Amino acid sequence: MYLIRNVLVPVSKEIDLSKAISNKLKISSKYIGTIKTIRRSIDARKKNFLKYNFTLIAEIDFNINLNNEILEYIEPEPYIKSSIKLADPNPFIIGAGPAGLFAALSLVENGFQPYIFDRGETIDLRAEKVENFWQKGILDENSNVQFGEGGAGTFSDGKLTSRTRDFYTNKIVEYLIKFGADESIRYDALPHLGTDGLRSIIINLRKFLINEGCKFFWNSKLENITIENNSIADVTINNEKHSPEILILAIGNSARDTFTMLKDKIAMENKSFAVGFRIEHSQEFINSAFYGEKTDFSLTGPATYRLTAKHKDKGIYSFCMCPGGFIVAGSSEQNSLVLNGMSFKNRNNNFANSAIVATVNKADFGDDILAGMKFQQQIEKKCFNHSKPYFAPSQNADDFMKNSISSIQNQTSFLKGTYQEDLNEIFPQNITESLKSGLTKFNKRIPGFIDNGLLLAPETRTSSPVRLSRERDTFKSNGITNLFPIGEGSGYAGGIMSSAADGFKCSHLFLLGLN
Repeated sequence: MYLIRNVLVPVSKEIDLSKAISNKLKISSKYIGTIKTIRRSIDARKKNFLKYNFTLIAEIDFNINLNNEILEYIEPEPYIKSSIKLADPNPFIIGAGPAGLFAALSLVENGFQPYIFDRGETIDLRAEKVENFWQKGILDENSNVQFGEGGAGTFSDGKLTSRTRDFYTNKIVEYLIKFGADESIRYDALPHLGTDGLRSIIINLRKFLINEGCKFFWNSKLENITIENNSIADVTINNEKHSPEILILAIGNSARDTFTMLKDKIAMENKSFAVGFRIEHSQEFINSAFYGEKTDFSLTGPATYRLTAKHKDKGIYSFCMCPGGFIVAGSSEQNSLVLNGMSFKNRNNNFANSAIVATVNKADFGDDILAGMKFQQQIEKKCFNHSKPYFAPSQNADDFMKNSISSIQNQTSFLKGTYQEDLNEIFPQNITESLKSGLTKFNKRIPGFIDNGLLLAPETRTSSPVRLSRERDTFKSNGITNLFPIGEGSGYAGGIMSSAADGFKCSHLFLLGLN
């Protein structure tokens, strides 16, 4: 079997992959056997003449020369060996986001029946609370866009991008398909489930876990842990103490009260993340700017983009781009505002939005473990308008660049509503300067990106502001034998796929049996 990269084929309904390989390798198609698509992306370097770029596995009965684009295919193998024996069949998992749920799946594979605790509620109840917040501004601080079954990604675009594809990410993909995802997530370079698709999958996943003996405890908040002799002696959940053999900590990046509780108990450090705005355009503009008007969007889907730039010591980049999506409020604290992007599976809204963010680190917020978290909170409180609760401060991108405010503002998908504000006042000057530099560079690549854009503030929760230190090979918290921090909130992942894989890998370490 051979792995063949950069097989370019014009976008069309009918694709002959055998012919495409034949043309690339300059051999007859009679030598080409079974073909499997590993990856398919869109090459949009020539607008209106888009091509698919395939990475393929193929059986080839011909002596071909190997190079950077033609390699012998090696099937990914597991590299984590189950080595930690546990006597208790019911390990505790805190958090029912991707990391926690897939940690539970991995445990089930090894015969466990974990107990899963989440401060929020099931998808259905949580969705009601979120809709109530978006419509009426009534916020439940424990069941919202950030907390509850499925984690923060449930109210997003449901992206499944991952920097690596190994044995474990492939397992995540297989499970997602088993629970309802489309087969295309196996090979699409930018796979997504949409908030509606992800909600359905999470419900099916929960039912499977319950059928396997797992127990879920909703409205259940971790309040304290007691550490004795380098081990967790007990945990307090809803004022009740428990003594689990191990605790898998799969909290989200918004679990600020949990970070505060843990600060003086376990090894932690602050880490860099990114802050900025969400920028919104009409999807029609994005389609034309990136793919061209002659593109058959029924084949390609709405155009998407990924932009990066550099200004002094800061990286500026687009993040969580949602074609055909919505900007939504993602607050989890009263009198505080944070935004996110969300789309449904069909991505058929008239707007496209993305975060435009600049990296921040200790130089911006200080050395204290929770300094980054407090920096986020300050921005989010600054953007909250008490006379217009949970409305978003906004400004035409062109006005932002000019430090002015126009009488007419671009349209937006943000449901709650906006008010005009000079967004130059939101961040420290060096961050504002970096964001402006990034927008200028993006506008050179995509003329009209600034003139057609509307900025809404703030985007702050791009990743966790802390890292819970752990041993590389065992996933154990440094200095604590039975605590295992995983996922995005612990600082080891950056989205649905990486969080799920991190949880799955950690739990693969455990075997059920007497020590």
